[in-house]
Amino acid sequence: MTNMDFGNVDLVNGGPYTGTATLTYSCENDTNQWQYMRLCFNIGDGSASIDSGGNRWNPRILRIPAGNEMNFQLYQGSTGNIWGSTTQVISDAYDVVVKMPPRLGRNTPSVTPGTYNMRGVIGPGQAALPGGRYTSNFGGNHTAFRYTAAFDSENAPGSCNSATNNGPAFGFNVYANVYKSCVVSADPLDFGTVNGIPSSTNIDSQTTIRVNCTAATAYRVLLVMSSNSPTGESNMKGVTAGNPDTVPYKLYQNAGRNQPWGNQTDNTPTGTGTGANQELKVYGRVPGLPNVRPDDYRDTVTVNVTY
Repeated sequence: MTNMDFGNVDLVNGGPYTGTATLTYSCENDTNQWQYMRLCFNIGDGSASIDSGGNRWNPRILRIPAGNEMNFQLYQGSTGNIWGSTTQVISDAYDVVVKMPPRLGRNTPSVTPGTYNMRGVIGPGQAALPGGRYTSNFGGNHTAFRYTAAFDSENAPGSCNSATNNGPAFGFNVYANVYKSCVVSADPLDFGTVNGIPSSTNIDSQTTIRVNCTAATAYRVLLVMSSNSPTGESNMKGVTAGNPDTVPYKLYQNAGRNQPWGNQTDNTPTGTGTGANQELKVYGRVPGLPNVRPDDYRDTVTVNVTY
């Protein structure tokens, strides 16, 4: 069996993720008759399960040295059948009957090769796991190959429960690399409809930014203004063609509106990911309405998350 490497897995952005490994086998017949060989390939729960106390079958698990566990499962090809072992909790081992022609000559056995794919699936809903390389080893007694032969029927011999000959193990490893990732979304900041008469009275509003980062990932949230101001100041422009007027506004981290929110180290909030959405409030203020034409005034702010 080849190793199964899921590669880089972004748990924050969802799943499931699928991997593939390939089993290769070859049977020889050194008799003058057709033979029918039932091959039974058994897979156990893996080293990660043993490290976790054993019997982690459905789902199976991968682990990192810190002890965090990722749920996954191994299936027989494209089916929904879990690949198990006849003597264990999941008893459905992969079995195949190989029809082998007589030998080709006195010293030349016939050779019948075959391959079969194993499909691995990492399920969704595991965004709370920290980054790292998750592994499990299926070597040693975690795999077992058993077989038995018959000369008289393509359906023989029986089932895997009657396969008593022991062949070599076919150990393999499973890997998945969880890398740091963040997803961000934001609601519009709407100052609403206001009286068009110029005023020195502040117009306040607020909105919400949602940040979802891989667990234990430190992040910083920057607001990049269309004006390129590093301190959270910009202007809204009218949508009507030919309107040169603008409405100034500022963005803050706190309800008291005395902590500007910009794009510098000293004016941006930080956090640590949990694998779930974390909400940050943005507090906006129009510091008095200037003498402007009636219009819809808008601006675009880019939310950047560094991690």
